[in-house]
Amino acid sequence: MKKRIKIISVVALLLALAAFLLWPTSREDASRHRSKITSPLKPSSVSAGSPTVGNPMPPTNPLMALMQTPIDFYGVVLDQNGSPVPSAKISASVLDNILKGSPVSTTADNSGKFTIKSKGRSLHIEVSKLGYYYVEKGGALKPSSQGFDFGLNDGRGIYQPDPASPTLFHLRKGGTPVLLDTLRGQSKVPRDGSPITIGLSKISKVTLQISCRTMEDGTQPPNAPYDWHCEITPEGGGIQEASDEHSFLAPSDGYVRLALIDMPKTLDPKQWSSRASKSYWLRFPDNTFGKVSFMMIARGDHFAVINGFRNPSPNDLNLEPKLDDR
Repeated sequence: MKKRIKIISVVALLLALAAFLLWPTSREDASRHRSKITSPLKPSSVSAGSPTVGNPMPPTNPLMALMQTPIDFYGVVLDQNGSPVPSAKISASVLDNILKGSPVSTTADNSGKFTIKSKGRSLHIEVSKLGYYYVEKGGALKPSSQGFDFGLNDGRGIYQPDPASPTLFHLRKGGTPVLLDTLRGQSKVPRDGSPITIGLSKISKVTLQISCRTMEDGTQPPNAPYDWHCEITPEGGGIQEASDEHSFLAPSDGYVRLALIDMPKTLDPKQWSSRASKSYWLRFPDNTFGKVSFMMIARGDHFAVINGFRNPSPNDLNLEPKLDDR
C-alpha cells in the first residue's frame, strides 16, 4: 500500500513540473495563448463557402481549368474570288464542359470579318450564307467548317489570336444554276476484268463501261496488298480527272477515251488501298457534259458507285446545280 502511494506521488510531481514548464512565462504570452484558443477568426480571413480550418482548399480540377481557357478568335469569310461575304452566318460550338459544347452564333460584318470571345478548351466554327455553297476540306479553298484548340493541343496546335491576320473561311458564291440531269449508278463488278455497262440517267442513254482485274494468287496474308486495276470508259465519249473538285465549269477539251486506276502491290503501303475515289469530267456522244464522283471497292464482291450531274443542253459547259439539288 505504501509502495502504491509512493508511485502516485511521483506521477503527480511529474505532472506538476510539466505544467509549470509549459505555462506561458509572461502576461503577454498568456494573453496570446488565450487569444489563440478563444478568439474567433477575423471576418477578413474567411468568406462564404470557404472551407473551415483543418480542411484545406481542394486542388483545382485540371480538366475544368481547361474548360475555362480564354477564347479570342478572329475570322474572315471570303468567296472563291477572294471577295468578302458580308452578313455570313457564323455558327460555333465552344467545348466548355465535359458533356457537350455550348452554341455561339454571330454574323460577319461588311468586310466578312467576325470575332468570337468566350471560354473553353476548343472551338468549332461553321460559316454559311443563302446563295453560297459549302466548301469541303481539300483543294485550294479553305473549308467552311474548321476546329481550333485553346486549352490543350489536340493535334491542331494552340490557336494564336491575331486581329490583324484573321483565320480564313471560304464559301463558293453561286453563279447561274441550271436544271441538270442527275447521274447515278452502282453495280457489282467482275474480278476477272470482264467489262460491265452501267446506265447513269433515267432520261437519257448515257453510260459508263467499267472493268476491274484483280490478281490475287491466294498466297498473300489477309489484308496484304495485291495487284488490281480498273478502267472507266464513257461509251462513245471522253473522260478526264477533275483536279478542282469545286469547279462547275467543264473543260472544253483534254478528254481521253478511258481513265485508269492502277494499284500494284508494289506501291507504297501508304498509297495502296483496296478502294479508290475519284472525280471525273465526262463528255458524252451527244456533246453534252457531266461530272461524277466515282468509287471503286476492289475487295470481296467488288463494287462501283457513281454520282453526279449532266447538263442536257449540248455544248453547254455549265454544271452548276441549283442549291436545292446539291
